[in-house]
Amino acid sequence: MDHRAGPCRHRDRGVVGAVTRATRFSGIALYLVLTGAALSPLLWVSVPPLVDYPNQLAHMWILLHGHDIPALAQNYVVHWRLLPYLAMDLTVPALGSFMPIEMAGRIFVGGTMLSLVLGTVALHKALFGRIGLWPLCSLLFLYNAVLFWGLMNCLFGIGMFLLAFSAWIATARWRFAPRILVFAAVASVLLILHLFAFGLYGLAVAAYELGILLERRGNLGRRLLVFGAVGMQFIPGMVLWFLSLANAGSTYTSYGDLGAKLYALVAPTTFGFGPTSYEMILWLASLGFVAAASVGGWLKLHPRMRLPVAVMIVAAVLMPNWLSGSWLADIRLPATLPFLLIGATRLSLPADRRGIALCAGAAVVLLCLRLWGITVLWQDGDRRFAEFREADAAIAPGSRLLTVFPKFVDYGGKLEGVPEFLATRQAMAMAHMPALAVIDRSVYIADMFFEWMTVGPAPRNAGIYKKKDEMATPQALVATADSNRVAASEDAPYWSDWPNTFDYVLWIDYGSTPTEIPSQLAPVATGSFFHIYRVVRK
Repeated sequence: MDHRAGPCRHRDRGVVGAVTRATRFSGIALYLVLTGAALSPLLWVSVPPLVDYPNQLAHMWILLHGHDIPALAQNYVVHWRLLPYLAMDLTVPALGSFMPIEMAGRIFVGGTMLSLVLGTVALHKALFGRIGLWPLCSLLFLYNAVLFWGLMNCLFGIGMFLLAFSAWIATARWRFAPRILVFAAVASVLLILHLFAFGLYGLAVAAYELGILLERRGNLGRRLLVFGAVGMQFIPGMVLWFLSLANAGSTYTSYGDLGAKLYALVAPTTFGFGPTSYEMILWLASLGFVAAASVGGWLKLHPRMRLPVAVMIVAAVLMPNWLSGSWLADIRLPATLPFLLIGATRLSLPADRRGIALCAGAAVVLLCLRLWGITVLWQDGDRRFAEFREADAAIAPGSRLLTVFPKFVDYGGKLEGVPEFLATRQAMAMAHMPALAVIDRSVYIADMFFEWMTVGPAPRNAGIYKKKDEMATPQALVATADSNRVAASEDAPYWSDWPNTFDYVLWIDYGSTPTEIPSQLAPVATGSFFHIYRVVRK
């Protein structure tokens, strides 16, 4: 009897093993296909139209060629220094040394988005010992407000935080001293990549370890001693941060109004100046699913993540809109929470194939709709970037370029090829488009990011840069056309003496031809939404 049962058991194990391998292969294939699809909008553009991104890309170009292009060297200086925002600076110029800078930038953007998915998967694996398909839902939140505004250093740091925190949890069985030494290095790297990543990591580890301290029994003094020793890993990073303060920029801090807080609330699904109908549906559907699944007992938060998640939510509520000179500080934690929550929860749907198929199908449909809207939106923005880059050939290399555009203009709104409820054209995406002329023509633009940065204005451009939240509008340009009428003062905006300090003016009019043009401006190029003028000095 035993002799006959042996081969059967062997065949059963073989069948189970084959099924397991097939399931694992299917899961890997699904991750590759869906993640590849989520990143696919990057394949159809040269420069992703993210608000701050062109400025950052120009910054990388200066770091790479600031010493070997004379026209660039006369406008900018490179001064490497210790700063807590160096993610792009340490990677993109290195990639750009053997590939076009646009491609290097897209690789960084793609790597940043991928790190958010990998960080979610790693956290889920560290907590539950397996991966499953639930972390794939993180793809729905890749296109968030932080990405829209082009806060790439911060977003890359968030991905690295998720990976670092996952590694901290996964190495719980390591010997204490080596673990602290390794993660002291990890925390220091996070600080250099982005201060926000260092803060998130410190907050998460402290809350996680405090939860363990409260969970365990025994000698309280010993538990407190261990908890305090865990904090030793943050000492080198804190020292680096203290040293970086010598290079600090603005320290302006403001909590923000109700509108800013409502925008922060929908930041996880919003990819624009305000949410579209689709984005509100995605936000509400996500919230509803989490609530229903939690009540039904299908979605369970890992016990040791209760305190970290609670602390993160409280921190998100308390975060100011401006923090130490950084705008939109309050959208960053809300955009992080979906990845943290998906990684920290386990989804076990009822054994109802119809219900599982319905949930999975709805998620895939939502993802496909999102990718359709983003692809059309990015292609539209990239075409406008390309139109400007073709026209900027009319600008003499090394010139000073002043950008003028109206405030908060609805640039067309409707996009061809996609329903308006999915995506609309964003005027803000053009805000830093002029920085592409830094790459093309080595021009000087006054609204480059100079504070807390490794690039600054050359001596000939001293004082001619954006010092605060100021914008050169058409009305301001006309009002300051007669420099004899403009009172000189230290508080005067950088464009106040533009007829003498700038060589060209880029007038972004969003398709509405300017009606009052100062006599000092001579047209040299025109596009569908802009005009380029040369400043004629008498």
